[in-house]
Amino acid sequence: MSDSFSSSDYLYFVLVPVAEVFRSRFPEGSAPFNAIRTYSKCRVKFTGKRLEREWQEFCKKHDLKNDPELEY
Repeated sequence: MSDSFSSSDYLYFVLVPVAEVFRSRFPEGSAPFNAIRTYSKCRVKFTGKRLEREWQEFCKKHDLKNDPELEY
């Protein structure tokens, strides 16, 4: 991430809104996710394994910077 666009900005202005649209395909409340960030990395992680796998594929396909290695 560049200094002008921090990991926090990217997480809350890009990844979280995209994740909310992504999960809108599923019934209300059935696709919870966590937003995780450090100084230089960020990630949205869905709690369901199948959904998380689909989310990672979606991120790769759309060149989203969602670091799959980042954990709490």
